[in-house]
Amino acid sequence: MYSLSRTMFFLCKISFLSLLSSFYAIYKGYYELALIPFGVFLTSLIYWHKPQNCWRRTLDVTYVKFALIYNLIRAWNSEFYILYYMTFVIGSCFYPLGIYLYNNNFFWESTYAHSMLHIFANISNIILYSGSVIPFTQYFDYFNPISSIKECIDIPMNNPISLPTTICI
Repeated sequence: MYSLSRTMFFLCKISFLSLLSSFYAIYKGYYELALIPFGVFLTSLIYWHKPQNCWRRTLDVTYVKFALIYNLIRAWNSEFYILYYMTFVIGSCFYPLGIYLYNNNFFWESTYAHSMLHIFANISNIILYSGSVIPFTQYFDYFNPISSIKECIDIPMNNPISLPTTICI
């Protein structure tokens, strides 16, 4: 038999998985990345403590979307980015499944699907944090092709061999 309070409590407990990802990121020295799953933990706990269609839900959904985009961007060219993205895609499949199950009155099954989404998201975070990730302070320089090109000036020299001379700054 379906009980809203039992599924809410179950999803509150699942939210604590994000703390594991956050602590693991801190352990690996990825302090700014640790804020992402910690924020998911906080917003999920705030919402699932008493789920209503109000500011708590908006906060949770908005933060999760931000966290998702942030991690997807930061994962690019990390050491284990392929495995991260594969795990992320598998976990993402549980979201539409959970909506489908909920809309067809399979409430506990929907809760399990949503839980699997959290489980796979945290597994993918741990995969990401297990390898090297470009530090945030160097992230935009890494993807800026202009910053990696040295400024070079060709100075024509009147020498017998006519070799071009280039000075790079």
